[in-house]
Amino acid sequence: MSTLKIEKKLLIHSVILSIAFSVVGVSAGLLAKSQMIMFDGLYSLVSVILSYLSLASARFMAKSDWKKFPFGKSIVEPLVVIVKYSAILLILSVSVINATYTISQGGIAVDTDTALLYSLFSSIACLFMYLHLKRKSKKHSSMLLTAESSQWLFDTYASFGVLLTFALVFLMQRYQVFTGLLPYIDPMIVILMAASFAKVPFVSIKMALRDVLGMSPEGELANKLSELIAEIEEKYKMKESFLRVTKRRKLLRMEIDFIVDEHSLVQTIKEQDKIREELERRLTPIKTDKWITVSFTSNRKWAV
Repeated sequence: MSTLKIEKKLLIHSVILSIAFSVVGVSAGLLAKSQMIMFDGLYSLVSVILSYLSLASARFMAKSDWKKFPFGKSIVEPLVVIVKYSAILLILSVSVINATYTISQGGIAVDTDTALLYSLFSSIACLFMYLHLKRKSKKHSSMLLTAESSQWLFDTYASFGVLLTFALVFLMQRYQVFTGLLPYIDPMIVILMAASFAKVPFVSIKMALRDVLGMSPEGELANKLSELIAEIEEKYKMKESFLRVTKRRKLLRMEIDFIVDEHSLVQTIKEQDKIREELERRLTPIKTDKWITVSFTSNRKWAV
């Protein structure tokens, strides 16, 4: 089964589970009068929309219409990631505003028994779904599944946060400890959880923007490619070389311009093709799709 088909299948499963969680979460939140559970349920509700967006993008990318998109559709995935994480940041912001207002109004009394029952069920289910999607995203190197698993990771954190919080509230009620703080615990934890969740969306949006803007990759990959082109330049006595690289999703795009003169060991088309074959062979260990353009010119102005 192809990666795109696997992505679509897993995203469908995620949508179905998100719908179930949104219904249960919102209902339990209203019943228990808990902003934490409402936060969890509303997050799941928005996850339904975001999961459908991922599914729609996977279907779009699976269509074979290269005539309309001659350079591929790899830009779609980082755009989807930006939209999804921006929506998550919006949820976090609204939750913080509501929680702050509740604190200013004297807090809220929560049905602890209902909250504990829901949070136990939610914690186990979310953790299972996160681990399942995380394993599949690593296996298939899928940004869509990685983003989807991140959504379930947030849900897992939220559910365990709810569980631990209401376990603490239950003990405080039972042993009558700091009872004056009980109405404030629920909104305060919402604020703390929202603040702790904010880092991942910001980082993910930053990385996706690099893909959208076509920025060069950094780190080990960039160093390896630069060293390879420098070796080719020296081996064939090129006058100069220019390397332009972008990496988006599973597509590595390279444009290489070699400046040749009368001393270069490449003067014919056959000799140029020989270098192209060598580059292809030496790039094989990089396990990703590649779009490589190799040009030769004696005039530097055509390469810069």
